[in-house]
Amino acid sequence: MRRTLAILLVATTLAMSFAALAPRRAATRAQAANDFTHFESGHVHPIDMTPDGARLLAVNTAAGLLVVFDLTGPAPTRVAEIPVGLEPVSVRVRNSSEAWVVNHLSDDVSIVDLATLHVRATLSVGDEPADVVFAGTPAGAWVSVSQEDAIKVYDPANLAAPPQVVAVPARKPRSLAVSADGASVYAAILNGSDGATVLSEAEAGDSLPAPQPPMRAGLPPAPRVGLLAHYTAGHWRDVSGKLWDSKIPYTVPRVELLRLDAGARAIAQSHGEIATNLFAVAVDPVTGACAVAGTEARTEVRFEPNLRGHTTETRVALVPPGGPTTLVGLNPHVNYAVPTGAQAERDSSLSMPTGITWSPDGQRVFVSALGSDKLAVLSAAGALLARVPTVAGPTGVLVDGARQRVYVLGRFRGQLQTLSAATLQSVAVTSLGFDPSPDDIVNGRRFFYGGFTSGHGDQSCASCHLFGDLDNLAWDLGDPTGDMAPVPPGMLDPLLTPMHPMKGPMATQSLRGLPNTGLLHWRGDRADFLAFQGATQGLLGLASPLPDSEMVAMSQFVLPLAYPPNPLQNLDRTFRNAPTGQASAERGRQFFVGTPVDGGQTCAFCHALPTGTNRQHINRFALQEAQDMKIPHLRNLYQKTGFTDAPGAVNKRGFGFIHNGAIDNLFAFLKFPGFNFAGGATGDAQRRDLEAYLLAFDTGMAPAAGAQVTFDGGAGDVSRVARMDTLTARANAGDCDVVANGRVGGVRRGWKLTGALWQPDVAGEQDLTSAQLRSLAASGSEVTVMGVPLGSGTRMGLDRDRDGHANGDELAAGSDPGDPASTPATVGVTPPLGVTGSALRGALPNPFRGDTRFEFALARAARAELVVYDVLGREVRVLARGAAWPAGVHALAWNGRRDDGSPAGAGLYFVRLRLTDRSFTRTVVKLD
Repeated sequence: MRRTLAILLVATTLAMSFAALAPRRAATRAQAANDFTHFESGHVHPIDMTPDGARLLAVNTAAGLLVVFDLTGPAPTRVAEIPVGLEPVSVRVRNSSEAWVVNHLSDDVSIVDLATLHVRATLSVGDEPADVVFAGTPAGAWVSVSQEDAIKVYDPANLAAPPQVVAVPARKPRSLAVSADGASVYAAILNGSDGATVLSEAEAGDSLPAPQPPMRAGLPPAPRVGLLAHYTAGHWRDVSGKLWDSKIPYTVPRVELLRLDAGARAIAQSHGEIATNLFAVAVDPVTGACAVAGTEARTEVRFEPNLRGHTTETRVALVPPGGPTTLVGLNPHVNYAVPTGAQAERDSSLSMPTGITWSPDGQRVFVSALGSDKLAVLSAAGALLARVPTVAGPTGVLVDGARQRVYVLGRFRGQLQTLSAATLQSVAVTSLGFDPSPDDIVNGRRFFYGGFTSGHGDQSCASCHLFGDLDNLAWDLGDPTGDMAPVPPGMLDPLLTPMHPMKGPMATQSLRGLPNTGLLHWRGDRADFLAFQGATQGLLGLASPLPDSEMVAMSQFVLPLAYPPNPLQNLDRTFRNAPTGQASAERGRQFFVGTPVDGGQTCAFCHALPTGTNRQHINRFALQEAQDMKIPHLRNLYQKTGFTDAPGAVNKRGFGFIHNGAIDNLFAFLKFPGFNFAGGATGDAQRRDLEAYLLAFDTGMAPAAGAQVTFDGGAGDVSRVARMDTLTARANAGDCDVVANGRVGGVRRGWKLTGALWQPDVAGEQDLTSAQLRSLAASGSEVTVMGVPLGSGTRMGLDRDRDGHANGDELAAGSDPGDPASTPATVGVTPPLGVTGSALRGALPNPFRGDTRFEFALARAARAELVVYDVLGREVRVLARGAAWPAGVHALAWNGRRDDGSPAGAGLYFVRLRLTDRSFTRTVVKLD
């Protein structure tokens, strides 16, 4: 009896505390072959509200849509879904009739007319924009262009006018915020430098600090490696405090938060020592204090055992105008002295704070923690007041003061949650609409970002591999207590030797594009992604490694990650040429594939196309290094610029190229004596050409993917025809698909290019030529043409919910083109007698010992999934998945056993009914 009561008490507590955290498996997404490309662009400011308070806007990143919600009812109601560009990450309203949507992969901003619910213009801004705000008098549109390290200011009344460019002395300006008076713009930096750099093996020499802990007996002598140094109190020091000023003649200041004068359109103030990676910034509308959220990388700590369970720290900084900065740790309860925390400690932790906002009265700061499915609530002074459970993967937060609501956007399941501002209880969860992401990606995402994969609940793989990519830092994750790693099998070089665990500093590598690149890590010491399982214990601090099933789930999220296009290529996928005397990427390409330069072999022999690696390893003697290395791929070299070791240089980052970042530029790397370039000026010209080509190296994604052009029927359309012609040519060359979206007679329409003609989204309607398509454009009925990844054209142009019914046909029939359960065949179907809506009843009996029964009602025929989960979100028993059920009331029984037939233990379980457009969760308790 005591055990029964204990289970009931625990069940009641958990049900109340974690109702919002109940596991939510994605609806079955019948993905067509290759119709979805996984870019995983990180949300920046994914929700906003119109000044009149009538509408909330949210980005559906995977679907390339702006979702419009009506706020005038008891809960948000989805009223429109507007096609924008690829990977929208931020939306900002300029006024109640216009919104600007930042498309990270399309390199542009979609300007949306909220009266017609339609894109009226597309503004090309540069590579990988992140955010936009409006500030100054007259108000300019300030756009952070992350890969260009720039903030560009546009005139909203004259989009054709060139922008004013503010150069940013740091890598990847991200989130923006404006002071209440519009006089200041704040910019948060995603890839801070940590004030760190690396000394090469030659520069460090034999002066490395003694390893702590000491090197394990029996290990051979460690190879000579580089050394990390940090700029502290005006000097460069290593982990032991030793000075290295004589070897480091440049500086790498910590630039993490910028305040820009909106009138002068220039940087007015710079802040550092806040956090290495800043994700979000907001300004108190009352006092003007700036709040910024991010994580601090502990690169100053040497060796994996010393970093175990404490690689990063989660922070908020409060920066008042003219006052001192207050740093607030969001996990004060964590005892980092113990690598593996207790479960209660992990349950309370906040991980990866990607969204932040103030209450209208300036009394509260709300921070969405992506990695822990929570909302942190802080006082204006920085006191942590509450940790509130939310929908999965919260990336954005917004306060509706008039209605006393707090809105949270959940990335993992595409949900908008409404909380009561007074009680912080969830009052509604509304779907963003159809998410085309495959189930494997949706379900694996939580393991990649989830703080529960670490010993303290506050870190994950995403802590360093930000959104699956780089943190632009180097770490010394050697292990003096580790073991030698054998030479990988299949390597052809007989001079390769086993790998020492004291590997020295290594630059963080991207997780994009891992397939077809061979073994992983700089040295190739990991056979595949699953070989990183041990790092969840050795580095992240779990008591035991993440289970095999969860590593497999994570791998299914990671392995499809794709690179964006290289911004240094031409739109037609050619390489830029230049006269003799200037660097030419095209001449560099010809040299790369056709000129022997290394032992009679071309560059392309080792750096084989298309990825840039033939997967082999090179011995240390040939490299003139202390360690053997895998031949690395070349697809993201353009991201590693911004560092020079010239005396007096002030750098954006302290790392450059090769494994440890010690080479500041590729021209210097190509001076390696093992390469056989021509002598003198001719050889240097070859190097400059080759450097230009390497920086423009094809990423595997055509530059046409994401490129857009909008026609409005005006005279300016003539200049846009060439861009459209290039996109159609690239589609016919096999680089991409091309789609178009517009309005005809006030009705949303779509087209897909097939050969020379445009197929419409209405059956039986005549195909159009490009000229005929453009002729449909007019003010209020603009037509936007966009290149999309190869294979995705049908979904993005004709049938976005993959239900086999074209979008236009669905609109004409009154069904929902964004809901695969809503088709022309279901329109007008009435629910069976007594069924007023779809629902899931509680289990009967509950609690139970033997069997229990779940009843669910369907208002119309649908595909339904009914799954039992444990409190950690793991599947226990699948009762139904993917089968089509007729409208009516149905019942399924659970005998208390797992899918493998073994009995499930006593405790609390969740049962989830998932339909295409909604889901329901109930709890059930199993007794002994």
